[in-house]
Amino acid sequence: MSAAPCLEVEGLDVAAAAQQPVLARQLSFRLRRGERLGVIGRNGVGKSTLLRQLAGLLPLAGVSATVRLGGQSLSELGPERLAGLRTLMPAQPRDRFNLPVLALLELSQQRSDGLTAHESLRRVDAWALRDRSVLHLSAGERQRVGLAQALVQGAAILLLDEPVAFQDPGHQSLVGTVLANLPDHAVVFCAHDVNWVARFATHVLGLGLRDEVRGWMFERCEHALRADLLRSLYGCEWMALDHADGRRAWMAL
Repeated sequence: MSAAPCLEVEGLDVAAAAQQPVLARQLSFRLRRGERLGVIGRNGVGKSTLLRQLAGLLPLAGVSATVRLGGQSLSELGPERLAGLRTLMPAQPRDRFNLPVLALLELSQQRSDGLTAHESLRRVDAWALRDRSVLHLSAGERQRVGLAQALVQGAAILLLDEPVAFQDPGHQSLVGTVLANLPDHAVVFCAHDVNWVARFATHVLGLGLRDEVRGWMFERCEHALRADLLRSLYGCEWMALDHADGRRAWMAL
């Protein structure tokens, strides 16, 4: 794992626009290659907004807000360089063209020496979809194709909005395993399944924290997932379920 941060955020206010409410204040964290950040919290607390800010698609809010990708300030990166550093996968892609899946992946491939379209589709169990139109996929199938599309672009920073929202349990596990085996990437994903986050994230960012003026917390996963913090994030009680092998699951009450 590289010692240098791949993604650095300092003093960022999470807000969709200058005139919109600030959802979290003075957000700061660092993520290195091989680390995976799970962003959790209730609907509307700014998870997708944060991803779009990190991707450079929304302006940075905050007096001294700084975002660095691979050591370079986001404000100094042009579109071509930015595309090579980060990839954003939206929660619900909006396809406008009747393209076969394989053709879409081949168009997305930026590097000849990186993961191929064939390899990325096989990795996410979507090879059987290669000749299907992207307009005729189920939500779960399209989501896995979106992940394959993100992987094939070759960027070191992956920003994934709800990568397992439409997946069955088997594919949720597969997607998590794929992300956990990316030692050269820093991954930020939003998710509502706390137990999936507990299994596959190395760090957790909670947005909408009720008991904190700034409205957020950032900790290693094993320290972040506690009943009191989950209660403050979601406004409900939580019960821990401990397995005989030492693993812990969480149930909202």
